[in-house]
Amino acid sequence: MNHDSAARKSAMRTFAKFTCALGLSCLGSLFTVPAHAAESCHRPSPQALIAWYQHAHPEKPLRYSRKESAIYHPISILRSDQPAVYWTGLAWLAPESGALFAVTCAGTVLDGIPTGAIGKLSPGPTLPALGQSVMFVYVDKETADCVHDAIQIAALKDNKIISLWEHGYNQGMNVPASGAAPRRFISETYAASFGGDGRTLKITGVRAAYPYLKDGSQAPVPDASATLPTETYHWDAGALRFIPEKHYRKSSVCKPN
Repeated sequence: MNHDSAARKSAMRTFAKFTCALGLSCLGSLFTVPAHAAESCHRPSPQALIAWYQHAHPEKPLRYSRKESAIYHPISILRSDQPAVYWTGLAWLAPESGALFAVTCAGTVLDGIPTGAIGKLSPGPTLPALGQSVMFVYVDKETADCVHDAIQIAALKDNKIISLWEHGYNQGMNVPASGAAPRRFISETYAASFGGDGRTLKITGVRAAYPYLKDGSQAPVPDASATLPTETYHWDAGALRFIPEKHYRKSSVCKPN
């Protein structure tokens, strides 16, 4: 992997192929509930969903150009043959461009929000007053030397999508040589688990550094790694948010920490 493409490849796999390049298997119980096909539900096309959003939210249009952007197939969560509401995530050519929609089985769009390119949807915890939530991983930022993926939990309240929690998920970044420190590729990866009937969320992470070899390739194994502090969040029914148990230092996005 060369210096120019190391940080980019994760994102390209994520939104172009919708593979598990984001390390979704590391989430364990977060992604064990299968999504079901629902052939009896009407599914608006990606273009129809985008047109709905642009009409409903002219004050904050999606960054989408019909001439320049190719839409990839949407990802949907359908937990029964005829769900009351299902979720659809979109991603198109620009890696930071995507959207999340809540749609009735009849095909009526309830709401949509702009996001980065969505690479994964999964059922989130069932919460009091909100019911079933949704989790999604998306490209939050991408530069020539860095890709930052984030994860978010959202739900419907009064037919509006609201965010319940968000966090960095994966980050890969090229760091130039400095003094005695060689040029390296730094990665941060996180895993999450729920407890307490979905009302407690624990986040663990690892930071690893991969040196570049004399031939310009990236070493296959890190020469340094560190376990990041565990973070715990608790569901607050009044705030409708997962609240951190204490203050946690946030990693800088696409900047050496």
